[in-house]
Amino acid sequence: MSSPLAPIFPYLNTLVFFAAYTVLYKNNPLYRAVTNLVIGISAGYLIASNIDAFYRGVVIDQITSGLSIQNVLAWVIGVLFVFVFFPKLINLYRAAAILVMTVGIGMQLPYGPATFWTLTVGYAQNMFSFAKNGFNATTIGALAAAIAFCLGMSYFFFTDKADKPTAPFRKGGRLVLLIYAAFCIVQTALGMINIFQWKLLDALNGVPATWYIPIGLFLLILLDAFVFPLRKLIPGTSKVEAKTS
Repeated sequence: MSSPLAPIFPYLNTLVFFAAYTVLYKNNPLYRAVTNLVIGISAGYLIASNIDAFYRGVVIDQITSGLSIQNVLAWVIGVLFVFVFFPKLINLYRAAAILVMTVGIGMQLPYGPATFWTLTVGYAQNMFSFAKNGFNATTIGALAAAIAFCLGMSYFFFTDKADKPTAPFRKGGRLVLLIYAAFCIVQTALGMINIFQWKLLDALNGVPATWYIPIGLFLLILLDAFVFPLRKLIPGTSKVEAKTS
C-alpha cells in the first residue's frame, strides 16, 4: 500500500538534496531546516521502530508464551533505562547501562582474535602464491596486500621498548593507514559527486518539475546576497540588529 505522501516525496527529496548544498554559500535557515528535518525523521523512525520491536518481541511474546527470565530481564532493563531522566535515580540507569555494555563486550570480544587470526592466515597463505603461480596481477596484489597488512598492524603492536628498531616499520604502517583513510574519503567524495552528476544528467533530458523549488530558492539566495537582504522585509529587524551590533 503506497503512502498518501508519496506524490510529494520526489519534491522533498530534491529540496533536501539541494538545500544541503546551500551550506557552501553560508550557514542559512534553509540548510538548518532540512538538517533538523532529516535528523528529526531519522530519530523519530528509530524510536518508533524500537518501540515496535519491543512490543512485538517482548510484549506479544510474553502474552503468548508466558513469563520467562529473558522477558522479565528485558522489562527490568528497559524500565531502568528510563531513570536516565531522573537525576536522583541516575545510578539505576548506570547499573543497567554497565550490564548491557559488559554483556555486549563479552559476547563480541571473542570475535576480535578470531577475525585477526583469520585475516592473518589468509594473507599469509596468499602472500607467497607467486612461488607457485608466478608473477601476475593477482599474485602481486596478494603480496602487496600482505605487506600492507603487516605494516598496518606493526603501527599498533610495537611498544615503546621496540621504538627505535621498529621505527621504519611503524612509519610504513602509518603510510598504509593514511592511504587507506584517503581511499575511504575519496570513495565518499566520489559517491557524492556521482549523485550530483546523476542530478545534472537528469536535467539534460529536461528540467524535472521537482527542480523548480530548489531553483527558486537558489535565486532567492542570490537576491539576498547581492541585491537586497531579505531579512529587512521582516518588521523590526533593523531594531534587533541595532541592539545586537
